[in-house]
Amino acid sequence: MPSSGKSTLGRQLAKRLNFQFIDMDDLITNQELSSVFDIFKFKGEDYFRQVESKVLKGIAPNQKFVIATGGGVPCFFDNMEYIKTNGTSIFLNVPPEDLLKRIHKTDANNRPLIDKRKTDDELLKELTARFEYRLQFYERADLQIDGNIDVDQLLWLLEEIESE
Repeated sequence: MPSSGKSTLGRQLAKRLNFQFIDMDDLITNQELSSVFDIFKFKGEDYFRQVESKVLKGIAPNQKFVIATGGGVPCFFDNMEYIKTNGTSIFLNVPPEDLLKRIHKTDANNRPLIDKRKTDDELLKELTARFEYRLQFYERADLQIDGNIDVDQLLWLLEEIESE
């Protein structure tokens, strides 16, 4: 979901683990020579989702990466299966109300599925519907955690999983 903390926590986690951090939106932007917002606007969501899936599968599996995917990645094609087969997937669970607050603090103009012209009630309704739909995919993640977790807590959880 937008503003759930994927990139922020991902960067922190990668730094602590001494892994490379990959933001898929950055890879897509570099490959397409266009912003994610413009790809959605001029080429459409279907095109974007196809590119997104190809970029995901172009990242060398089983390497030491922390990858921040777009919030829709697990919901299309066989992306979630691919992620789970090739790494540990983490779902940062942030309620839609908190997402809306975070969106207001960030540059929502660059988020293709967020229309800043809408009222907060309209945005919350859209975020809630998207969250409820995507939850069926997100719940397949290896680790489901509160989106307000800090990097130390996340590292501890990952160590617990590895020791099992």
